[in-house]
Amino acid sequence: MKPVSFAVFQPADTVASAPRAGGASLDVLRFLAAGFILLFHYGSNAPINLGTLMPVFSEGWLATDFFLLLSGYILCRAYGQRLVTSHMRRTHFFLRRFARLWPSHILVLLVFGLFIWASSAVGLAPNHPDKYGLWDFIAQAFLVHGWGITHNAAWNVPTWTISALLVCYALFSLYAPLLYGRSRLVLAIVACAVLLAAQGLASGLAHHAFVDLPFAWGLLRAIPLFLLGNLIERLTAGMKISKVGYWLGIFSAVAGIAVLCALPRGAICDSLVLVLLALVLTVSGGVAFHETTATHRMGRASFALFLTHSLVGAVWFGLSPRLIEHFGLSQPEQWLLWGAGVVVAIITAFLFDAWVDRPLSQRVSKLSFIKGGI
Repeated sequence: MKPVSFAVFQPADTVASAPRAGGASLDVLRFLAAGFILLFHYGSNAPINLGTLMPVFSEGWLATDFFLLLSGYILCRAYGQRLVTSHMRRTHFFLRRFARLWPSHILVLLVFGLFIWASSAVGLAPNHPDKYGLWDFIAQAFLVHGWGITHNAAWNVPTWTISALLVCYALFSLYAPLLYGRSRLVLAIVACAVLLAAQGLASGLAHHAFVDLPFAWGLLRAIPLFLLGNLIERLTAGMKISKVGYWLGIFSAVAGIAVLCALPRGAICDSLVLVLLALVLTVSGGVAFHETTATHRMGRASFALFLTHSLVGAVWFGLSPRLIEHFGLSQPEQWLLWGAGVVVAIITAFLFDAWVDRPLSQRVSKLSFIKGGI
């Protein structure tokens, strides 16, 4: 019997010629990350706050930080080599990323604005009207709201990370060549330095923990996490993980994070959580599961779920209190109503991906200045 292989580093020439593992697992992981963000945002609308039932759902920063790490990891895997070998110009790379994100974002934001205007016009004003100001709408429309120029979590709140990621993309196009040709020891030292520097800057400038910096410090939070995602990808490039090693890694990481979330917060505890999130990325990127139509669609729908769930939640949970009061719903019935909101958000994401996001991104990508770059 052959011994079980948990992780093997292949020579660079083998890695270059062999297809990368992680296609199916990373697609599913992206969807689960978006789903965690959804549950965190919807948790306060449950009959009993999800954070009360499970402390991990009170730690929304976990999902956001993981999303930023995952973005850095996937972008480095997808575009890093092409930027290094000059097969893609920096401007072309940035335009493609912007064109992938902005059209669907602005469409959802316009629908959000129309919903708030219409509901207010019929006497159903939003619960927090201060979250729907004109300046915040304009800043979000131009995707600059995550750059520290606004201080309110307004409109489609999760999109502050997309705004910050645009800056990360621009920086990545400049420093990507520096990530290649380095030993793993050097990359590990750089990763530790980035984490320590980020924690020091967060403490010194914002007087706050790094991992959950508030909205106004979005770039200080996003850039180091995105860079750490890049470094994790480079550190683990060529690593192959067996399915046994994958499941052991996933269960160990999830269990460790759950334990750490129950402990008092601190820099060491936060750093250990980031290490465990890095472990999730490592095993997911190194395992080879069979890719299916379902896994591919989950990967694509992750962006749609991330983009649309706040709008769906605003509509669903704006109406829910009136339905509960009108029909006198019991707590079990309230849980069913809340769960239906989660299901509707997921269905909406898949429909949005198939009917809006995918056709729109395909049409935009064919524009001459996007297709050929500038």
